[in-house]
Amino acid sequence: MVKKARTPAGLGIAGKALWNSIADQVAEDGLVLDAKELRYLRDAARNADDLALIEAELEGAPLMVKGSQGQPVVNGLFAEARALRGQIAALLKQVSLEDPAEVGAGRGARTSSTQARTAALIRHHGQAR
Repeated sequence: MVKKARTPAGLGIAGKALWNSIADQVAEDGLVLDAKELRYLRDAARNADDLALIEAELEGAPLMVKGSQGQPVVNGLFAEARALRGQIAALLKQVSLEDPAEVGAGRGARTSSTQARTAALIRHHGQAR
């Protein structure tokens, strides 16, 4: 088994959970992430921490708030949460969870990576997003 990538310092609970779910799987599969993929994973983990903060703030928060002119508008944290989810998904798509030999042989391309990414998101968020 390949040595698991070390969890970066400064990650919160959600970031560590996302990092560990991906890093554990990568090590189990005998894969190694390159520096660029580690950066994408670290950024995704930090975004997961930000998302957790926003989701905690949204618990019990009103859907509608007053806008700059006093008009009712949707709470801006909902848009921020949605944007972070998209950023996390985009970053995780850049992390290859495939054996390079299988990809070169035409086996496992994207299907296994997509399944692995979906499984990690389900483990981390409770559902695929």
